[in-house]
Amino acid sequence: MWVSVLFLVVFTGLLSVTSLWLWRQQAARTVDPAHHAAPRRTAWHRQANA
Repeated sequence: MWVSVLFLVVFTGLLSVTSLWLWRQQAARTVDPAHHAAPRRTAWHRQANA
């Protein structure tokens, strides 16, 4: 009986800590957007005209 209550408390604590961590990760991601690629710009042609 007490072992079941102990497991319930431990897993409830792990679930709440994980959900809090994921919530903070998601909140931090929306504040600062990441730029994964360079912006596309029209490149100057460096070839000499014939």
